[in-house]
Amino acid sequence: MSKPLVDRIPFAKIVTVLAVVFGIALGMCGLTAVLSSRAMGGNGGALRSIQMFVISMGVVELIALLLSAAGLFLTVIAWVVLAALGSLSRKGSEPQRLFDDSDDEKKSG
Repeated sequence: MSKPLVDRIPFAKIVTVLAVVFGIALGMCGLTAVLSSRAMGGNGGALRSIQMFVISMGVVELIALLLSAAGLFLTVIAWVVLAALGSLSRKGSEPQRLFDDSDDEKKSG
C-alpha cells in the first residue's frame, strides 16, 4: 500500500525554502528603500545609474516577495487540506511491531 499524498510531498521543506526567500526579499526591499532615499538627492550621472539599478532591483525583489508569499499561502493551505483529508480516509490503526521476526529467530536458534 502506498503512502498517503500528504506523506509523499515534503511540505516542511517547501515552506522552509519559501519562508527564507520571503525573508530575504523583505530585507532586500528595506535595503532598496534606504538606498533609493539616499540616491534621490543628487543630479549626477553616476547617481542616475544607481537610481536605475536600485529601481530595477526593487522590481525583482517585489516580484520575489509576492511570489514567495503566494507560494507560502497556497502550500500551507494545501498541507492543511491534504492532512485533514488524509486523516479522514484512514480506516483504522495498524498495530505497531516492536520487534522484527528476525529477533525471534535469533533467540530460538
